[in-house]
Amino acid sequence: MRHGLHGRAGNLPARLTGYGERWDGDRCVLWAEGEVRQAAVFAENLRLVRRIEADLGGDEIRLVDTVTNAGFEPAPHMFLYHINLGWPLLDEGARLEADIRETLWQSDSVAEQKADHVTFPGPAPGFVEQVYEHALNPGADGLHRVAVANDRLGMKVTVEWRAEEFPYFFEWLNLRSGNYAVGLEPSTHHVSGDAAAREDGSMIWLGPQESRTYRTTFRVS
Repeated sequence: MRHGLHGRAGNLPARLTGYGERWDGDRCVLWAEGEVRQAAVFAENLRLVRRIEADLGGDEIRLVDTVTNAGFEPAPHMFLYHINLGWPLLDEGARLEADIRETLWQSDSVAEQKADHVTFPGPAPGFVEQVYEHALNPGADGLHRVAVANDRLGMKVTVEWRAEEFPYFFEWLNLRSGNYAVGLEPSTHHVSGDAAAREDGSMIWLGPQESRTYRTTFRVS
């Protein structure tokens, strides 16, 4: 089945299944959970359960996603987060912090515009989005960490995930006036997409009732 740029799951309504609080000693954890079903006759039957947690008075949001093949046949699985950060965090002089080992791919617009993707310029009329695939070095704890920092605000937003769950990372840079944003994109696959993953054997296949879980942390400091 063919999918648009962001697949079908991004446009499907979610169903809230629960919310509440739990106490770990003096620590109060707020949580909410919901699910999205992506299913069609003669196609996949996938269930995404998302749990969001935050400590009361804390500085981070924890996201746990579990994708389950609820069907009776193997289903292809590719997963990517498009995390957009904008103004005022993104501003002229703000910077990307990431342990980049190598840039594996970049869009043609990079060579045409030559906008800095590490120390960001301000908004520009008519800017064409620039996209990069970076190979990251994980920390000693097996986690990838990527941040956007703004020294003028004294603020940094960090995204943290397990390298084994999302081994690939894309940077989406859109400096266009009115749409000013940078996207941080952990991914299960290379940028080349569905057809290439099937051809080279890197496609993930979930068997009937098989699940994969992804854990991501968003931190403001």
